[in-house]
Amino acid sequence: MAIFGDKNTHNDEVERLKRAVAELSVLNDLARAISLSQDADEIIRIIVSRSVKAVGAEEVSITMIDAEEADLGNTRIFITPDKNARGRHRSLNTEIKGCMLHEKRALMINDPANDPVARNWQIPPDTRNFLCVPLMVRAGIIGVLTAFNKIDGDFSPDDQRLLSIIATQSAQVLEKARIDKMTGVMEEEIRVAELIQNALLPKGFPDIPGFDVAGASLAAGHVGGDYFDFIPLPDKRWAFAVGDVSGKGIPASLLMANLQATLRSLVLQGSSCHHCMTQCNQLLFMSTTADRFATLFYSRLDTRSNVLTYCNAGHERPYHLARDGKINRLSVGGLAVGILEHFDYQDDIAILQPGDMVVIFSDGVTDMINAREEAFGEERLEKILHASRDLPASDLVDLIIHEVQGHAGKTPAFDDVTVMVIKKDL
Repeated sequence: MAIFGDKNTHNDEVERLKRAVAELSVLNDLARAISLSQDADEIIRIIVSRSVKAVGAEEVSITMIDAEEADLGNTRIFITPDKNARGRHRSLNTEIKGCMLHEKRALMINDPANDPVARNWQIPPDTRNFLCVPLMVRAGIIGVLTAFNKIDGDFSPDDQRLLSIIATQSAQVLEKARIDKMTGVMEEEIRVAELIQNALLPKGFPDIPGFDVAGASLAAGHVGGDYFDFIPLPDKRWAFAVGDVSGKGIPASLLMANLQATLRSLVLQGSSCHHCMTQCNQLLFMSTTADRFATLFYSRLDTRSNVLTYCNAGHERPYHLARDGKINRLSVGGLAVGILEHFDYQDDIAILQPGDMVVIFSDGVTDMINAREEAFGEERLEKILHASRDLPASDLVDLIIHEVQGHAGKTPAFDDVTVMVIKKDL
């Protein structure tokens, strides 16, 4: 009896060894195949086709689960050439999905009609058995790999173990492919947003007799939340605006576009500065969340009287430099727009004498830091304005931005930089 037992043990070991070699071959083949592709759909097709052969199933599906919604996503199903199986597209139903999301472990059901777990589930009557294993990444489930209808009987613990290994091997690759795809989509969206934002900014500088006007904006990222505009008005008047929207990136750029469209609409209706600001404030408050607001400096220049009427809604106080070097700060206005639904804004005026200039800027100029965390500051800006006031407006704008960038050096900018200069000719 002992000899007979030893022989059985030997045969069992041989069978286990053969199975291990076969499984290793399957896994190596799978690893090699999926490593050659970066496309998520192609990777899914490879995993499904290898899994069908590995466990001898009629069908195998991969159902990706949305990380945010914890809901079903795309399903890829491979059907064996068996004419009896062709055309049967099974996928996870609500009960199986819920079980996998909750348990996050393999589920093997060989008799759905009588199984205490699955007997009340809505499963197609031609489903003899099924085996589900989760696709896990960092303790989170990103999908489910499911085999339906074992061709030669019931699914076994060995099938479960092999399919689980395939799932473990595949999950990271699938997640990387999905992230790469999402990154590609996001990059395209950012590119389009950048094109749209650039299209919204002025293409050149206005030609205003008796004045020299220029402006520029440099986004900290691909898209920014700063805004500036030159708007021609009837009767030899011009409107100028510089805004800074809270936040960064695409959300800030969308809010900036909304602010620009709102302001332009109000300006072309002939509204006063403080009325434009009041309307912008109410519209922004009603259309955004509490953490979204914008600082905004809006002014109108009457070139016949040289009077600049302005309203400053929480923006950096522009400089009004007189020819004799005296500095006045344009601060009258009120709170940043979008914070309170109702706010009474006020106007003020600045009379531009020959040789005077107004410099409007965003806080990205003065707040720019260097490697020693030193801010560029107002003192540096004022020195540039005094020393270079005779430069043409466009050259002065370029100089300020150049000096701010030079101050930052290799320190990444955390805010957009915008400058506008309005000079009255001598």
